[in-house]
Amino acid sequence: MSNEKLDRRARRTRQAIRSAFVELILEEGYDSVTIQDVADKADYNRGTFYKHYVGKDELLNEIREHFLRGIRQALLDPYPGMEEVDATQIYPSSLKLFEHIEDHKNEFKALLSIHKSISKDLYEALRQSMREDMHMEMEPSDPPLDYELMLSYRLSATVGVIMHWAENDFKYSATYMADQLLALVNSKIERVVFIRKP
Repeated sequence: MSNEKLDRRARRTRQAIRSAFVELILEEGYDSVTIQDVADKADYNRGTFYKHYVGKDELLNEIREHFLRGIRQALLDPYPGMEEVDATQIYPSSLKLFEHIEDHKNEFKALLSIHKSISKDLYEALRQSMREDMHMEMEPSDPPLDYELMLSYRLSATVGVIMHWAENDFKYSATYMADQLLALVNSKIERVVFIRKP
């Protein structure tokens, strides 16, 4: 059998094991899931599981890394070969970001059920991308904006929007979320009206 066929088979096997694991986490909780449960659900034996993974922690880490890698990739995919893009033209990367999360929402929910720190991981993945893959050039302002503070503000807001979406069981489409994020980023508060008088 050719290496390509073996690689394809290995990828299919790993994908089946990952999918089974995620389903079981969502049904039973991470601590309750056994290797035998995963193997049975994926329709393999325990030996096949151990051929690909040392244990549950390694499998979980692979799911986490794959999800976060996709976040970074989503930001760059719409702009192959481009050196820069106008800030008004960033909708494609916002949409790709939300589509990636929507496509992997079960993985995200499973990770969230185990590690509440996934929001921090998400923040760090976006921050790393903004430091290594791209740089935002801001309009001049008075006082000048501190780039790191601006980045922290925008990324925290983005992660907050994503977490709200997840907490509401992804009830909106990726398109709706991308539209809303861009509207939020570009909106300015006109005034604050006090409901409770000081």
